Amino acid sequence: MVNFRGLIYVLITLAMFFLLGVSGCSSGFSGFEMTENSKPELIKVQIFFTDNQSITGYVKSLGIEEDAKVYVGGSSLNYLYDKNGNIIGSYNYQRVLYMKIIPEKEVDD
Repeated sequence: MVNFRGLIYVLITLAMFFLLGVSGCSSGFSGFEMTENSKPELIKVQIFFTDNQSITGYVKSLGIEEDAKVYVGGSSLNYLYDKNGNIIGSYNYQRVLYMKIIPEKEVDD
């Protein structure tokens, strides 16, 4: 007597492996790649810190960024960018008093 239940499980398993192999395991995630147009817009700011220091640069947002790291105790790691989007430094958001948005038309001396 043939075990039909076992045969069905084997056929379903083989069909699943076949479909996985054919449908997309070898294709990349090209739909999720960032393009030039989908880069987040950078905001030029002057960041004022609790120790009366300030720095001018570009940030992705005025709060803690999505790709920032927040550590136990409240410290964080946020990135500061140049106008081309290259990371030029980092800062601890816990020490930020406020950020002043600088319009691009203003020229630094």
